[in-house]
Amino acid sequence: MKFTLNQNIWQGNEPVEIELPDSWNVEFYGLPNDEFPSLNKEEIRQKINAPYDSKTIYELAQDAQEVCIVFDDLSRGTPTNDIAHIILEELGRAGVTDDHIRFICALGAHCAHNRRDFSAKLGEDIMRRIPIYNHNCYENNDYIGAASGGYEVYCNAEFMSCDLRIGIGAITPHPFNGFSGGYKLLFPGMASIDTIYGTHKAAIDDIHARNIDFVTQMGDIAVDGMRNQVEELGQMIGQFFKIDVLYNSRLEVTDVYAGDAIKEYYAAIPAAQKSYSIPRITGKDIVITNANAKATDAMNAVSVASLAVKESGGDLVLIDRTHTGQQIHYLLGEFGRNRGGRMYSGRIQVRPQISRYIYWMEPEPSSAFQCGELDKQVYVNTWQEAHDLLVETYGKNANVAIIAEGTIACYE
Repeated sequence: MKFTLNQNIWQGNEPVEIELPDSWNVEFYGLPNDEFPSLNKEEIRQKINAPYDSKTIYELAQDAQEVCIVFDDLSRGTPTNDIAHIILEELGRAGVTDDHIRFICALGAHCAHNRRDFSAKLGEDIMRRIPIYNHNCYENNDYIGAASGGYEVYCNAEFMSCDLRIGIGAITPHPFNGFSGGYKLLFPGMASIDTIYGTHKAAIDDIHARNIDFVTQMGDIAVDGMRNQVEELGQMIGQFFKIDVLYNSRLEVTDVYAGDAIKEYYAAIPAAQKSYSIPRITGKDIVITNANAKATDAMNAVSVASLAVKESGGDLVLIDRTHTGQQIHYLLGEFGRNRGGRMYSGRIQVRPQISRYIYWMEPEPSSAFQCGELDKQVYVNTWQEAHDLLVETYGKNANVAIIAEGTIACYE
């Protein structure tokens, strides 16, 4: 039997096809919104122009002197191109010219992007028309106040200097926040490293205090240790028009919410839960999980899949054909054999139920600690190699789950 899985369109990749023995018992778990209709550009425009508790972009732009448009980075699958063009068209209709507009990539503590990255995310025509900048979490951030969590709040100075601020992001399951979206594009996306540390510490402290698992709480908005901080900080900045999309495993827009960053976020949550939630999977010999939307942040897919492997032992297979590897994270990442960012734990997650991590991806020794116990990791160059390893172990009988998009799936 054959299955098709989407792979990293940002890098021009085609879907991959995998084949498994016909005698195996295989269950396929696609995202629910893969069955929803995708929106065309005009349908997206209509939703942006019906904002929650806000004037429209056209109305806000009437008196705007300087405009900043913030977008999330390539570690996120947000389909940004049409939305960016709609914003520019609405600004142009209001008389705002290109020389008063800039884009900034909300990197948070991720690595800087290059011209090819910006063109992939926004389109070559925008790349040629309007300046696009990286956020720098170490420089050029303005102090805007103190958080109730006891840390100082700094936000991108160029962003703060503009009188019309617009954000493009997505609402998808998140291990710290329940769902990403809303003001999270700015905090941590446009914050200083110290402020990023403050929001992440709030999230981790809250999850530890509740004694809950990072993975099982994805999609649960009752877990709000980070989100309460993010919303508090977001309201310090003043004017901000937020656009959040829901998207499927083909990175197509299936819904849009816009306007006030809190009102549109909570309006979107019921649709997000229907879009990304898959049934709880347990007791599988083999779990195959695909990383596409967040191909450079694939460990979410590993974590979700690990819960589905049977307790007596089984194999986890990750498919991730990104050419750029896993994202650099200056707060949480590794920067030496025993060195890392200020929240780097140095601990490798132990999952006794995993016999092998079989990775159809390009090996990265410097990022291997993210990928599970080192002695269990097996890297293959082709699907056939993975197939042969599995057949050699399980023969003609295996209970298998395939998670079509593990990076933005959550359990019901």
